[in-house]
Amino acid sequence: MSFLAIDPATDVRELFAFGVRLHGHPGPFLALGIRMGLLALHLLGSVGYRGITAEVETGTKPPLSCLVDGVQVATGCTAGKGNLVIQDLGRAAATFRAGERGVRIEVRPEWLSRLPSEGAADHLAEAVLAASPEELFTWTLL
Repeated sequence: MSFLAIDPATDVRELFAFGVRLHGHPGPFLALGIRMGLLALHLLGSVGYRGITAEVETGTKPPLSCLVDGVQVATGCTAGKGNLVIQDLGRAAATFRAGERGVRIEVRPEWLSRLPSEGAADHLAEAVLAASPEELFTWTLL
């Protein structure tokens, strides 16, 4: 796997395995962040890392904030590069921009209702990885 750009052929499970090494456990919010980031790259025609920004609305309280690590893994956006901003809004949503294009992606409420607000739900990560983007998210092109 290249860390200079996301190859569109990258296997989501390979990326998830990398994310687990970074994050520390295979949680569903990590999986949602990876899937969200990959969808943003696809919709914006971006390969990630440079020329893209992510503004995540989760805040910094786990488990919702675990979505941020997935976004970082998928897009290469990081606070250190200044292209990742975390807003403390308590929402499973993010806005991505690449050049003149943008997209806001939000986790569907029915998925959020399946995930506990506290405690481990690692067993649900596989369901997130297997679901279609349409099942997981709503999005609006900006």
